[in-house]
Amino acid sequence: MIENLSAAEQEYLKTVYLLRQETGQVTTRQLAEQLRVKPASVSSMIKHLSEGEEHAYIKHAPYQRIELTPRGDAIALELIRHQRLLELFLTTTLDMPWELVRNEAERLAPIISEDLEERIDARLGNPTRDPHGDPIPRQDGSIDTSDDVPLTTLAVGMCARIVRVPDEDADLLKYLASLGIVPGTQATLEAKAPYGNILTLRVGATTQPLGNEVAERIFVSEQSKRQDDAAS
Repeated sequence: MIENLSAAEQEYLKTVYLLRQETGQVTTRQLAEQLRVKPASVSSMIKHLSEGEEHAYIKHAPYQRIELTPRGDAIALELIRHQRLLELFLTTTLDMPWELVRNEAERLAPIISEDLEERIDARLGNPTRDPHGDPIPRQDGSIDTSDDVPLTTLAVGMCARIVRVPDEDADLLKYLASLGIVPGTQATLEAKAPYGNILTLRVGATTQPLGNEVAERIFVSEQSKRQDDAAS
């Protein structure tokens, strides 16, 4: 168990980190919605994790955004590393469907030892991405997503390699897999509807409509973007 913190405490730290990555700032209300708990419970936990300046995991002043201390940041990244390694292990070694591994890995991540983490990492060949394309933090806590840009940044006629898809919705993952929209796949943006925010995406020999709300949560490699001659 990381620093003898409870699974609930670790989950708060991880959620603060991920929300900060997604939205740029974290509030009590966002945490309550994400964790599906009452705001009063969030306030109590934040106060607990903020106690003791030298040993605090979170820094937060009333009516201000919630921030992780370097100590909290390190624990969040370690927990994310555990979870994403487990997700990859479950899919590649145990053949678990990719839409099911997140929940299983979330339950296991807080309790596995560092020795087991290192063994899983070595067995998988020191991977850099989980099955959904999310980057796996390195052992030193560093993480790099600088090449990842939203699918919606493609211009019509451009092709790019999909590198990351949203993983919090199992039904959405199954749907994306049925369309062939998975990390490593080349996709071409064939059209953008002037109304309705609908994109037409070609993957392989098929074309599919894709709502902007989903498309902006799918990431492609910036370096792989190119003009597709077939669509020009």
